[in-house]
Amino acid sequence: MTRLIFAGIFAVLGLVLLFVPFHVATTGVCFLALAVMLGALYLLRGRPKVRKLRIALTAVTIAGVLVMLGCVGYIDIAGRDDDVSAGAPEFVVVLGAQIHGDQPSRTLRERLDLAYDYLMEHPDAACIVTGGQGRDETCTEAYVMHKYLLEKGVEESRVVMESAACNTRENLIFSRELAQQLGVDTESVLIITSEFHLCRAKYIAGTLDMRAYGLGSTTTPWVLKVCYELREVFAFVKAFAQAG
Repeated sequence: MTRLIFAGIFAVLGLVLLFVPFHVATTGVCFLALAVMLGALYLLRGRPKVRKLRIALTAVTIAGVLVMLGCVGYIDIAGRDDDVSAGAPEFVVVLGAQIHGDQPSRTLRERLDLAYDYLMEHPDAACIVTGGQGRDETCTEAYVMHKYLLEKGVEESRVVMESAACNTRENLIFSRELAQQLGVDTESVLIITSEFHLCRAKYIAGTLDMRAYGLGSTTTPWVLKVCYELREVFAFVKAFAQAG
């Protein structure tokens, strides 16, 4: 009965997460998959003929949960800030995220506030804000990011827009091309993004032969951070495939 109760709880949570407007559908799918496995184990209880199948399903469920927890833990640890006190790269990139009209989403605002703090602490530094226009967006992410930083008081000459990229890999490729046109050394890069995104962004930069450093903004509330880190596990699969 305990398995059935937990299956019902995970099923409800999964369905809720599929429809809430916070881009946590991946977590919802994981919860639904776990609910299915627990439900199957409940239905197979007390049947000697399917004992081996029940053991196999139990092993797969436990292994899957442990693997996902391990991956999330690694992403969390790898998403911590690098020490750039000894000298930060000249090439600084702020990665885009969802926007609402001409305003940044909460996630993007957290990244931009971190970028603002960095620019204030390093008055000689400039950055490239990168992000194209999504299907549900009325302007480019780069435009919103540029406008936000200027409204906070950053000089326009210190913020360069890259408005064509549609994913993290393109963010870095197109920003590097733009930086090279401006005479910036792109052998190494300082990436400013969300903490949950930093691990994958640095990995992609490495596949592009850039030495990557990172600063990650704090994602609030913490439950969203965990959901986004879980989503990053699957995003890494795509990143690995593209690198290959």
